[in-house]
Amino acid sequence: MKKYIFLISYLFLNTQLLGNTLEEALSLAYKKNPSIQAKRAELRSNDELVSISSSEFFPKIRFIGSYGESVTNYKEADEIRLRPNVAKIEAEQIIFSGGRLVNNRSQSLNIVAASRADLEILEQEILFSAAEAFFNVLTNEKIVELREVNLDVLNERLEVAKIQFEVGELTLTDVAQSEARLSLSQANLAEARSNLEKSKAIYRSIIGVIPVNLSNNTINLSLPMTIEDAISIANVKSPYLKFAEKSELSSRFAVKSAKARLLPSFSLRGEFSNSEEMLFNADGDAYQLMGVVSMPIFSGGLNWSNIRKAQEINIRDKFQLIEAKRFVNQEVKSAFAQYNSSLIKVNSSKKQFEANQIALEGVKEEFELGTRTNLDVLDAEQEFLDSQVSMISSENDSKLSMFYLLLSIGSLSPEELSLPISKYDPNENYNKVKNIKFGWKRFKDIKNLD
Repeated sequence: MKKYIFLISYLFLNTQLLGNTLEEALSLAYKKNPSIQAKRAELRSNDELVSISSSEFFPKIRFIGSYGESVTNYKEADEIRLRPNVAKIEAEQIIFSGGRLVNNRSQSLNIVAASRADLEILEQEILFSAAEAFFNVLTNEKIVELREVNLDVLNERLEVAKIQFEVGELTLTDVAQSEARLSLSQANLAEARSNLEKSKAIYRSIIGVIPVNLSNNTINLSLPMTIEDAISIANVKSPYLKFAEKSELSSRFAVKSAKARLLPSFSLRGEFSNSEEMLFNADGDAYQLMGVVSMPIFSGGLNWSNIRKAQEINIRDKFQLIEAKRFVNQEVKSAFAQYNSSLIKVNSSKKQFEANQIALEGVKEEFELGTRTNLDVLDAEQEFLDSQVSMISSENDSKLSMFYLLLSIGSLSPEELSLPISKYDPNENYNKVKNIKFGWKRFKDIKNLD
């Protein structure tokens, strides 16, 4: 009975993860893709920077204990053996650091914000890649089917050509032309099957499951109507811009932190110690409280070098922010133009398909009447097949162009796609660790992700 329950549970779980529809495929990629999982772990590690920088505001307390033995011999005199025992507690609290601690924390906060944007970039790129893999498998499956049908048609035509040659209606040239076209069809079919296997391998790599019985159902997408709307949305939502902005802000605080090392710092230091010497039965306590002022005078140019380095990093980030703005603007315009072009191409390819279908039927009838040659029929069939492949490919490109447009404006997210999954919440880990003072997380075993 337990075996049957296990089998039913196994089948149920696997049906939930087949990825037969586009929604399921995108959801699997968002939840299971190892690149996304790795980037999320990287973000969680950067969350600790806030805890690390915040820890500098709290006192540092440490315990020091020592036990030793000292033996002294004075020639003829007796041996003197000492056993000093010391226990000490030290505490130190930074009162003023020239702004270094505040700027370090601000820097870490912006590093976390930049890491979140970086995660969002990867998530949207993976979702686009998953959609591309899904559509490519469907397209290549259809192309293989078309080429298999075409191969059967050419096989039949070759047989007919041989029969007509035997009765004198066609020449050996017509038979050779049919054989040549059949060989070409066999080569094209082999290439189509190869492309299908490649697309399946890419699908498995990105989404994590083998594509089986994929559905033609698509997702309703909300696209901007004009290029101005697209650019306006991108300026607000694009994670590329967010990443560049937060990176520049982070390096700006790093410059301030580096400059703060030139300023004096003030801290309070307290100490309590208890010492004991067994030989002389000496036992004493000592208390000490002092204020410590530290001011760098000369460090061999280290502090000034760190300032110059931080300034150059900030200059780099400023230029990268400009580059990000230009990149997003260019990507949006390119994606919008590509989308509009794909719509025209789909419409044209459908008209070409319909025209070639009518032309093929006409050529076949004219061949029966003797006004067309065997080569004319072969050419008409090839043009009809090419128009079918072109129409399928253009429809695939059109679907992808919609996803690419959403990617360019920063809207290719689970919310925009209405995926039936919960979006990864970076605040969950951040709120747990930003102020934690003790303990570590349990290590997660990742051996059996597949």
